[in-house]
Amino acid sequence: MDKIDISDVCQNYRARVIRVTPLDDCYLLETNRGPKELHVWPRVDVMRWSFAWRERLARHGFRELERFIRTREAKPFLIVGKRGVTMTDHLRHIEACVPGEEFAKQSGRVVGMMHLSQQESPILAGADYLKQEQMNAESKWAQAKAVVESYRATYGKQKGEKRWVAELMSPLLQRMERSAMMLSLDSIAPDSVTVAHRDLLRDNWGIVNGKLYLRGFFRPSLSIQQRDVANYLRDMYLTHMDIRQIDAFLDGYEEVKPLQYSDYTLMLAFMARPREVWKSVETYVKRVSRNKEVSAASIEQALQSQQAVDQLLRHIADRAERSRGEGVDEPL
Repeated sequence: MDKIDISDVCQNYRARVIRVTPLDDCYLLETNRGPKELHVWPRVDVMRWSFAWRERLARHGFRELERFIRTREAKPFLIVGKRGVTMTDHLRHIEACVPGEEFAKQSGRVVGMMHLSQQESPILAGADYLKQEQMNAESKWAQAKAVVESYRATYGKQKGEKRWVAELMSPLLQRMERSAMMLSLDSIAPDSVTVAHRDLLRDNWGIVNGKLYLRGFFRPSLSIQQRDVANYLRDMYLTHMDIRQIDAFLDGYEEVKPLQYSDYTLMLAFMARPREVWKSVETYVKRVSRNKEVSAASIEQALQSQQAVDQLLRHIADRAERSRGEGVDEPL
């Protein structure tokens, strides 16, 4: 974690610091005003953006989240060198959320509100992050093609497990190509895309005083909102295998922020990437190239997860087609 002069920083706040405990992602402060967290932001622009959407979300009516405590001079954050510093309340008692349709719908509403709040901020450009995702998808596809060509030339005609892996590579490349193409469709207007966190996680939720609480995002990796939703739904489905929770989340989200057909297209583009399968194949290929003992067990396990993701993909695609049929957006 970044080191700063804690005593100097704390003098800017009204709280008197009794004890400081460095944690993995922040400093835990025991103060005369209760426990606080001091976060160091490597990027000041991201800190400003985070402050802006938190305040807008609170103004929109959702106050169950970590907001920045103001300094003696009423500033919501400090600039120390090239880094930003914020202080928030530290919550000692956070209960786990009970998974189910009710939680899924409620969290969908909150994420929709958060995305609306982020959409109102001009600090970061969504088009830049969409371009990064497009370039990343094309780069991974090109790298995968090179790996496949090399592996097939050496092991493609062998029998048994090595040949099975070689035959598996074609559909993986097709999926990666499809993902890259969908991210770059002309119907995706860059100026309509908004910045969000790259990975919304289950850890971002908790129950505080009986209410749903949104937490975290102090060192966020950024992307676009559609990836935020796609990754969260993917994780939700692989964890619970309940398509009703998926619909409940999206129903809650769309009560606040209706999804266009282009939004669904981007979500499907991110879901289409065979992430676990390709990762396990890459590991297998590296071990084979180094003449190490190999097993395709991890690939088989990843394929099972991919089958579940494919069920989710089909369901999201059907929902997208229904939205298009209802006139939500123009067809691609």
